[in-house]
Amino acid sequence: MKYILSTIAAVIILHSSLLAQMKKIEDKQAFEQKLEEATKTVKSIESGFTQIKHLDVFDDDITLKGKFYYRHSNRICLDYTGSLDYIIVINNDKLKIVDNGKKSIVNLSANKTMKEMQGMLAACMSGDISQLSSEYKLEYFEDTKNFKVVVTPKSKAVQEYIKDFHIYFNKRDMSVDKLRISENTTDYTDYIFSNKKFNSLQNDEKFSVN
Repeated sequence: MKYILSTIAAVIILHSSLLAQMKKIEDKQAFEQKLEEATKTVKSIESGFTQIKHLDVFDDDITLKGKFYYRHSNRICLDYTGSLDYIIVINNDKLKIVDNGKKSIVNLSANKTMKEMQGMLAACMSGDISQLSSEYKLEYFEDTKNFKVVVTPKSKAVQEYIKDFHIYFNKRDMSVDKLRISENTTDYTDYIFSNKKFNSLQNDEKFSVN
């Protein structure tokens, strides 16, 4: 009897997981058109974010929170809150990191791979995947709540750092609900966005790299 019950339970779990899987989008053109119409009206985004870092060698995930800011085009700020005094700013070709008050600035244009990753990150976080070149493979999926685009870099230089991106778009307003950056088959970082506000930023104060 115990074996029968465990078998039934396993079948139920398997069936539930299959139902939860996303299906491939058949009409990619309709999806891309809907996304393009939504993103071209968005000039800025500000929201809260939760970052969850999963490393297979550790038992527990590392969770951090902060504020996310984006302004068209290629301007991003991740301002971590709580006990971590850490800010990341991307402003076109410049990357600024402030760690406990200590500032460092990197010119991304001097490194082709880093420049490419910067463009890819900006496109994925803002949802404007039209910025991505033919150097990326895109696959499209959906469920009842979200569209998902899996972005896989073709460049072997980029693949050394990033395996792929999973972008989850809210079907209601086509904004990014979640971004998963997979470094390899086991390690990944999730960014979950909340309390999103659009077109509220009127200047570049958050994106200063001076």
